[in-house]
Amino acid sequence: TICDDQFDMKDAAVVCRMLGSKGNVHLATVEGVYGGGTGRIFYDELQCIGSESSLEQCTSDSFHDCTHTEDAGVVCDSDSVKFRLVGGSDANSGRIEVNLNGLWGTVCDDEFNTAGAKTVCKQLGLPFAHAYPFNFGPGSGSIWLDDVMCTGKEANILECNQTEIGNNDCDHSEDIGVVCTDTVPNLQVRLVGGGRNDEGRVEINTGTGWGTVCDDEWDSREATVVCNMLGFTGGIPRAVSNGFFGQGSGSILMDDVQCFGNETSLAACGFAGFGSHDCDHSEDAGVICHSENSQSLQIRLVGGNNAKEGRVELFFNNTWGTVCDDQFDDREAKVFCRMLGYNGSAVGLGNAHFGQGSGPIFLDDVSCTGNEDSITTCSFAGYGQSDCDHTEDASVICDAGHQNVSIRLVDGKVPNEGRLEVLYHGRWGTVCDDLFDTTNAKVVCRMLGLPTGNAEAVHGARFGSGSGTIWLDNVDCSGTENSIAECRHQVWGSNNCDHTEDVGVRCGSTIESPVRLAGGSTPYEGRLEIFHEGRWGTVCNNGFDATAAKIICNSIGYPSDTPSLMSASGFGTPPSTIWLDGVRCNGNETAIDVCTHNRFGLNSCTHDKDVAIMCRSHGIKCYHCDGLLDPQTCNEQVQCSAGEVCEEAAFIANGETRFSLTCQSKLVCDALQGNVIGRRSIAKRQGQTVQVKCCDTPLCNRNLIDKSSIHGGHGSHGHSTTGCQDDPKMDCNALDGINICANVQAAKIYCPLHCGLCTSP
Repeated sequence: TICDDQFDMKDAAVVCRMLGSKGNVHLATVEGVYGGGTGRIFYDELQCIGSESSLEQCTSDSFHDCTHTEDAGVVCDSDSVKFRLVGGSDANSGRIEVNLNGLWGTVCDDEFNTAGAKTVCKQLGLPFAHAYPFNFGPGSGSIWLDDVMCTGKEANILECNQTEIGNNDCDHSEDIGVVCTDTVPNLQVRLVGGGRNDEGRVEINTGTGWGTVCDDEWDSREATVVCNMLGFTGGIPRAVSNGFFGQGSGSILMDDVQCFGNETSLAACGFAGFGSHDCDHSEDAGVICHSENSQSLQIRLVGGNNAKEGRVELFFNNTWGTVCDDQFDDREAKVFCRMLGYNGSAVGLGNAHFGQGSGPIFLDDVSCTGNEDSITTCSFAGYGQSDCDHTEDASVICDAGHQNVSIRLVDGKVPNEGRLEVLYHGRWGTVCDDLFDTTNAKVVCRMLGLPTGNAEAVHGARFGSGSGTIWLDNVDCSGTENSIAECRHQVWGSNNCDHTEDVGVRCGSTIESPVRLAGGSTPYEGRLEIFHEGRWGTVCNNGFDATAAKIICNSIGYPSDTPSLMSASGFGTPPSTIWLDGVRCNGNETAIDVCTHNRFGLNSCTHDKDVAIMCRSHGIKCYHCDGLLDPQTCNEQVQCSAGEVCEEAAFIANGETRFSLTCQSKLVCDALQGNVIGRRSIAKRQGQTVQVKCCDTPLCNRNLIDKSSIHGGHGSHGHSTTGCQDDPKMDCNALDGINICANVQAAKIYCPLHCGLCTSP
């Protein structure tokens, strides 16, 4: 059997292809859905791409830690799985139940929404245009499906993305049902708790009483639908969150509402299902249907040294509040300054540069182009919706004039390296290492007039911790900028760092780090490792592609136009360090160091994402002859497969020493040379001596064995199985373990020597 660890739809697709399935639904089942098997468990941690023609082409662990309760299964034909609706008021509604292997089970409501409801209704031949999820009470038995995510275009729910059948983290209180209908459900809406009738907390009534709406996914599109339902069409609808107009009570009737903005009712939008939510009333959603034209938005600057600078505050809902610095930069500052009548240059500052405010934080994630006349026409998270505190209050400096930005490298051992410091508004400060990579380092080196080749970002205050302001964070350059100030970054002075994260830069390095392919059976395949700071480490596969693989193959002397990327799981135990992540090459580089990548040691990977490469799609060439008296007379050559080496075998036939030359699996060669079948065992039973030697360079197998070292042989001709003198079981088990008889050439030589007792596959 196959263990269900890592078993998924890609693995199921390969199994179904091997079985001749032509369908487009290939589903994986886990945890012994079809019962436990018996005998050996052949595969564990099976990982297929999905396009393989056989499971033998997929990667897997050599050993397993499973029992037959974890046997995997597949569904290759969706028609074999039946669906029904149970517990509804009519045939068009009810709890979804699924019949698999003769057993009815349910569907968990995780991720299930109106798109999933439409798909179920469609496949059952029921009205589906305005189908929606609904809870019809708990079912029983197995929970077959979970995390079902449909687009609504699928013909069958089994075509939707989902976890493996039988794999869930639910109980029956989460069983989902559907109402199949072509009519938009009747839905009343009202606004509660506002200072006027066109603002307030959104409450809805489906006919069973009033309840609130959760603010998950709530934005201006949903606000537009609510305002239009109420007839407030003259303003600019705004979404508010986090119980901005007070917390409601009773049921939370809608969650995860997602509208386009042109619907006539919230019930026509996508949502999790009436009554299905993961919220409390602190997340009650609200709307403001009027614009600043009907209630002027007041702003002020507080805490500055003059009228043109300070902390930004807004007067809203009869109280003053602040703005969070998330995404806040000079463009947002320019809009605020324009609202105050200042049309010159503007600088945005974060981290409560002019002191912390108090009261509500009205705006967060503000994003402007810089050309707007009012901050209300920029995008933002929604009035009152933020994940900030007052240490993140945003500030501005209006009519700031042009600010020249200077940089320097400090405390390096040589002039082209050191801690990066920036001079801004007359003060030197540092740069946080968050997101700072090779591309950013090249911009810094260009500013300093230093070579940009092999520029490196050095994280973790390796050149010592600075002091004063941390001016920049989350710097993101494209690589073409002439100044770091032109790169995307958080507002000046806004960061979530301390000086232990001060970034440094090395410019103009010309040293290429050594690389190798480790753990493979040949020098041109294996796990990619790079030597840095005195130790070997691996490379994560994020961003790593065939272009990068070609550079590696060229650099180690095995150039290839078609290198293969492989799973590294079969190449032994990796070193503990993962050196590189996010490697992206354009193809012109001579070494991986020159490619764009995260700084050495910065990654979000585990070793299951280590890069492995096969530089050749085939192996070396070897001499290929059988039964020769003199191996030097062999001139025939054969192209070996990847993972094979050259072999020379000597054996006694009719009292004469004969030689066989061919390709052989490196695994088999290692076993034969290591006496797994053993010269002692064969000689003891049959009076013959067999020598096997292997080599891994092209055409190396004509003179590996010294003919004078072959002893014995008399009396062996015509020996039968009855003449075996010792128990052959151990030897045959050893041969079966390395599957030697699967290789025809090896079988011709070695299987007869074991009295015909070895099993051919």
